[in-house]
Amino acid sequence: MTTDTPARLSRRRRRGPAAAAALALSAALLATTSGATSAATPEPSLLDNWVESGRYTLATGVTYTRYTERAKTERRIAKRELNVVVADPALGATRVESTVGGSSATAETVASQLAAVKPERPLAGINGSFFKGEPPHGNSIQFLGTAVRDGQVNGTGCLNGSQAVVLQHGLPYISKLRATVTLQVLDASGAVVTERLLDDVNRDPGRGVGCPRGADDVPKEVAYDPSNPLDKVGIFTDGDEIVAFNDSYNLATPTKNRDTHAEVTTDDAPGYEVTVDSAGSYTLPKDGNGQWVAGRGGKNVSTGGFVLQAVGASAEQWLQSNLTAGRTLKLKNEVADLEFPDHHIALDESVDIIAGMAHRLLDDGKTATTAMTCARLFDTDGVRVTRPDGGPLPTDHCRDSRTTLGIDAKGRTVMATITGRRDVLDAQGKVVHPKDTSDFAGIDGAFMTEFADILKLPELGVVDAINLDGGGSTTMYTLDKRQTGMTDIEKQGDTYRRVERPVADAVYITRGGYAMPGGSLP
Repeated sequence: MTTDTPARLSRRRRRGPAAAAALALSAALLATTSGATSAATPEPSLLDNWVESGRYTLATGVTYTRYTERAKTERRIAKRELNVVVADPALGATRVESTVGGSSATAETVASQLAAVKPERPLAGINGSFFKGEPPHGNSIQFLGTAVRDGQVNGTGCLNGSQAVVLQHGLPYISKLRATVTLQVLDASGAVVTERLLDDVNRDPGRGVGCPRGADDVPKEVAYDPSNPLDKVGIFTDGDEIVAFNDSYNLATPTKNRDTHAEVTTDDAPGYEVTVDSAGSYTLPKDGNGQWVAGRGGKNVSTGGFVLQAVGASAEQWLQSNLTAGRTLKLKNEVADLEFPDHHIALDESVDIIAGMAHRLLDDGKTATTAMTCARLFDTDGVRVTRPDGGPLPTDHCRDSRTTLGIDAKGRTVMATITGRRDVLDAQGKVVHPKDTSDFAGIDGAFMTEFADILKLPELGVVDAINLDGGGSTTMYTLDKRQTGMTDIEKQGDTYRRVERPVADAVYITRGGYAMPGGSLP
């Protein structure tokens, strides 16, 4: 099954060797007709400010390059590093995929996720989707945006859509997407009797994080950790929801009242829970007298099946009215392209989608105009920012480490990270822990617009790029070697140490797919 191509695709949508060759030919023709006017001021070069400090081939058509800043800029801890992996589909049979590790509901390090990919370790990988933990009750997370793995939706994302990157047929495709999951009730013949749009998948009912999932969601600002009231997070509550947990969840389903914030009460209802097997047959929560019994949590999802949790009178009544004898249930996963409504994304096992929230870096070669601010991190005097524990931070906190995935003008996949200082190792090769809170590698990267301007320089030539989860999440591996320093900080007692942060998913380049004949693109 293939993804239909919308008629109105811009140049960035018409990726591939034919479009790239046509683009290069046009550029060549323009160059030959420009005559004497070509002796203009030289265009900016990456090498004006960066030095290539390492390069090697990972596989045919896949290269890794490290660049180091020529000089440390003002207020920075050290020279920055730019790590770049380029995969050329014209030279080698490679593809781009994602992995959630052991579960879509928990965070794992990029190292752990890549090590679990079979049959061989990926050539290169980076951290992927934006996510938030579901505090304060344990290990589960929510995707902040549309997230899909092998055609199965693991996060529906924001009500009005969000930036995301589709991985299919070996190449990334960036657009504003919105996923939906519909619960279908089928009769004995397999015909749809009725259906209901679910509120989300693989998260606690009643409390979405980061953005509204439905029109009835009510925003609340709460402490991410109740013991740390200054670290706020946006919670969107809805007291009437049906949420599905699919077989990628790989955790016991959540119990009621796991959110201990006093202002978040929508998850307190006992609700109803219905288990569904791979054939669509379901087990209703009834007692010996045939009466529905309230309660939820602690169920494991069977392979190919799912579990439903309903909270609120309307949601509960809908289940009771429609889940009658002789019927089966099915989940219909869909993703809409909100930029190009005619573009049909057919979800099958070849499709992965990474959640990028609101942040596009480059759009058809132009720096994106997405709002890129972190003013919320500044103190009331507008001059300094502080950690919730009172430790100091530089005034340019928005210069986080960054991770991106994109396409260059030749149709090649580009993975890149920009970070601050690398790990400092002692004589035994162990990472030296920072002595105070001023050693924050994770904030010594780049503003988003600054990163975008670097990516589009001629040596990299990126035309389309999305900003993935960054800061302490930024990580790049080539084979089994970590190319980025540890960018997260963990406090242990009175000291801090640098660690590799567990993340929601990872994007990787691996062997496979189909090499294209004719050698390298122009």
